[in-house]
Amino acid sequence: MIENRRIERKWVFRKIDHLLVLNSLLRSQFFFKHHYPSRRINSIYYDDINLSNITQNLDGISNRVKYRVRWYGSNSDNLKNPNFEIKRKRNFETQKKIISLKNFNNINHNSEKDLNYLTKFINDNIILSKILSPSLLINYHRIYLISSNKLIRATIDYEVKSKRFLNFKNDFFCNFKDVILELKYEPDLDWSVKNTLDNIKVRYAKNSKYVNCALNYAESFS
Repeated sequence: MIENRRIERKWVFRKIDHLLVLNSLLRSQFFFKHHYPSRRINSIYYDDINLSNITQNLDGISNRVKYRVRWYGSNSDNLKNPNFEIKRKRNFETQKKIISLKNFNNINHNSEKDLNYLTKFINDNIILSKILSPSLLINYHRIYLISSNKLIRATIDYEVKSKRFLNFKNDFFCNFKDVILELKYEPDLDWSVKNTLDNIKVRYAKNSKYVNCALNYAESFS
């Protein structure tokens, strides 16, 4: 499945309660309301040996691609109805391709055998131009909102945790206190959205959970 192009804009709120961000959206000119039940999101990010996804982001490359396995639920160990996602980004426009991994339901990523099996399938059947390896596990809680005109979707992510795939005995998680707001909408709405967001009192910032978590690990072990 390939999703249509859309604009994604993110804001990062540091050291504040996610409920403050939620209330600001509910009271905004867009009159956001809850869209889906909130849930925990789990992602295994894949990268090449040069960590190209990170370096391209830091270098400001406008055309970037990100690879991840994603599933939902509070159990972050066993994959539940996982999908492989290829997310392409050009400036603020994104497009995502989603591939079902139903044959890998219930495998445990803490098992070296299971993870190698999954990785081999991805490289042999989906990604044929390069060799990818699992780099980070990231999970967080997400709240889903939609504007009253149903044209703008918003998500609020908090309680972000990450783990590097250094070895299979490492269960260390790094916790982040950032609250991340993301707005998603069709490209032709970009001007009107930007010009009606004055009530969100924070400067726009680049944000990639994968890049931020990876850099925090680099700083921790330097």
